[in-house]
Amino acid sequence: MTDDPSVHHTVPSSPDAGGLHDKHTETVDGAAVDGNIHVGYWDSAADDRSLNQATDRLTDLVAERLPAAPGRRLLDVGCGTGRPALRIARATGARVSGISVSNEDIDLARTRADATALADRVDFQYADARALPFEAASFDGAWAIESMMHIRDRTTALTEIARTLRPGSPLVITDVLLRSPVTGDTAEIVRQTCRAFQSPSLPEPAELRTALDHAGLEVVEFNDIGEHVRRTYQAFADAFGDVAPSADDPHHEFFNFTRSLPRFGALPQIGYVFLVARRP
Repeated sequence: MTDDPSVHHTVPSSPDAGGLHDKHTETVDGAAVDGNIHVGYWDSAADDRSLNQATDRLTDLVAERLPAAPGRRLLDVGCGTGRPALRIARATGARVSGISVSNEDIDLARTRADATALADRVDFQYADARALPFEAASFDGAWAIESMMHIRDRTTALTEIARTLRPGSPLVITDVLLRSPVTGDTAEIVRQTCRAFQSPSLPEPAELRTALDHAGLEVVEFNDIGEHVRRTYQAFADAFGDVAPSADDPHHEFFNFTRSLPRFGALPQIGYVFLVARRP
């Protein structure tokens, strides 16, 4: 596997994950990430982009793999509070439908769309990736940024996404990746991270490939860009460093855990997948 997606141009679906977002959305959305609740991408160690700029950079890399243009319709699976969908729609003229299982995410995404005068081309709705409310062959492309880690039945979700794609259309997935099995203290760190982010498990390469195959999707790219995003974990810990909820606050456990993100991100077994698949 190569580690740089710029070289090759070839949602949460759990109610628990939705509840996590409902409890923390406003705090996370405003904590120096400006609506991008995903990792950033830095080209090299010398790249001095801010966290906001780096998260936008990842969105732009995703957009490069999509047939994003006026008249095209795209699906954002696990849209968060809407910034990636709005950025891609604004830059390309495409129409975008975003889904999430967090009502608060959807409310903030709609507010953001109204504020940017893009509500006529971008819509957001509550929906589960395992049962999408769209007709077959509705979209010219789709993406899922850090959504697969929240979905227990990834094969069902990918099959549903494939159903909504027109033949020949791409699906771009980016997500935290468990490169190899973990044991002992390392396994405990991974377990704690999954618990904090309401993830049933982190995707593994073979599992993703098998799920894509069962969904009838052909893999075009499968890159591990973990070294390009690793700076994110310290940056997020720094961004949340001033958030200090009281012990009885529902945010307490989550934001206490963010201080452990650098330790998680430094694990050599933790990568980050950037893949492109296509419906035949």
